[in-house]
Amino acid sequence: MGLRTAVVACAGVVVLCTAACDPLTGTGPGTPPDPNKYIHSDPATHAVVITLIAGYPAGDYQFNYNGYRNGTLVISIPVGWQATIQCENHGTVPNSCAVVAGRSDLAPMEAGWSTPDPVRGLDPGRSATFAFTPSRPGSFRIASLVGGNEASGMWADLEVTPAGVPAMRAEG
Repeated sequence: MGLRTAVVACAGVVVLCTAACDPLTGTGPGTPPDPNKYIHSDPATHAVVITLIAGYPAGDYQFNYNGYRNGTLVISIPVGWQATIQCENHGTVPNSCAVVAGRSDLAPMEAGWSTPDPVRGLDPGRSATFAFTPSRPGSFRIASLVGGNEASGMWADLEVTPAGVPAMRAEG
């Protein structure tokens, strides 16, 4: 094999690796999973458990929950239901989960409605759980409050409904 052939072969390997692997997350492109895999509710007790995976590897962009970003993951919770959020950080940078009223909020809506120290976030590979019970309907967000994460798309749409059952779906 000549030098030219070796250089072309190496360049080909680099192109293939670049196309198949995101350098930030080490993941390739993929289809985000069905959101229903990450929600479990008990109508008898009005309780719901939702798992949010920060930096889910299905996409090639780590600022997401369960592979969805920019509010394309929509979570609906009825007023009065207790919601437990299990936040897992699969990303390569700190991430958090916090219930916020609007864009660019720097603190959770209520004390305890977030992972511990949401501005610092959970280190990669760590997880935390918190619970909240919404008392009024409205449109809110679950976002990472680590600097720049929400602006990079790390937020889910949270719809608190007057009645019904909890749901999680993807839009867009």
